[in-house]
Amino acid sequence: MPIKPLEQKKRQKILLFVGLGAVVITLLILYFSLWKKATPAEETTTSAIPISQRSQSALILEEKLKKIKLDFDFLNEKILSFLKIHGDLPVEKGETGRDNPYVPY
Repeated sequence: MPIKPLEQKKRQKILLFVGLGAVVITLLILYFSLWKKATPAEETTTSAIPISQRSQSALILEEKLKKIKLDFDFLNEKILSFLKIHGDLPVEKGETGRDNPYVPY
């Protein structure tokens, strides 16, 4: 069934509005995310925590990390003694491929 000229104009008009709407939305997103410059208040208040307090919290965290004791006694459990090594260790590098893989055999 052929499309009538009136229907085609109506369809083109709808597509034009949809296209313009997509362009406007894209431009708004770009403006608010990329091109909008930060206000001076945003530039000066980059962090709510002062530097001295941040360094103090870093020192506390460092002390806590130093106090951590790692216990590797779980490696000596009975169930792990049944595990066996398969293959030769250390693995040695063997022959790798042909010089020119595109040459027929």
